[in-house]
Amino acid sequence: MAFSSAATITWSRIKAMSFDIYGTLIDWEGGIDSSARGTALGPYLPRDHRQLMLDIEKHDTAVQKEHPTMLQRDVIAEGLKRYAKELRIVEDGKLSQAEVDKACKQYGGKIGEYPAFPDTVAAIQRLAKHYKLIPLTNVDNESFSRTLSGPLSGCKFDAYYTAEDIGSYKPDLKNFHYLLDHLKKDFDVEQADICHVAQSLFHDHGPARDMHIQSVWVDRQGFMGGEVENAQDRFAYQLRVENLGELAQIVDKAFEAS
Repeated sequence: MAFSSAATITWSRIKAMSFDIYGTLIDWEGGIDSSARGTALGPYLPRDHRQLMLDIEKHDTAVQKEHPTMLQRDVIAEGLKRYAKELRIVEDGKLSQAEVDKACKQYGGKIGEYPAFPDTVAAIQRLAKHYKLIPLTNVDNESFSRTLSGPLSGCKFDAYYTAEDIGSYKPDLKNFHYLLDHLKKDFDVEQADICHVAQSLFHDHGPARDMHIQSVWVDRQGFMGGEVENAQDRFAYQLRVENLGELAQIVDKAFEAS
């Protein structure tokens, strides 16, 4: 159930919802797990899902910071390559470097196939009746295009802003300045009339707090995206929900009552 008061957001005033996609609408952790384990590296990765997620996130975040213009599919491929080195897969003779390189490239190319959460499509369709919907994603254009035509094919977005187009990765505030600037220019939507919806505390709610953008935390009960202890005090989001269907229901009820 939701905690934090939904009443702190005036739903009838909101004109646009911006969304993180991978982790919020798309099962990022499930997609990473299955695609990494489906490569030649699979037998040598930790069996524990939490450890795998946190280790991969550590390497991906480092690559994003070092190479802010690198495409996300290449970022996660490089992150997995670094992880393979940490696990000494080549050094211990388990695979050749060529086999590791092939596995990492294969893994990086799978982003567009990651599945949507079961509640995603119907919830987005409900929210689209009330708001402009705009993804703000770290994923590259090609991978995101495959997601839009595949797992999110039932969803309609009014625009989308990618790290590839912006030239940096969330949580860089540049991405959120880009969001605000383009919502104003493209849709004449002011900062006070925006709500950002995301799973990652680190990538999304920290910057939203710093930029004074109201936000909704979709707590998917995953391991990536930051430590959840005392999350509201630290990240100042207005509402926590466990899925997008819950958010759509809150919004529908608010409009019915107005």
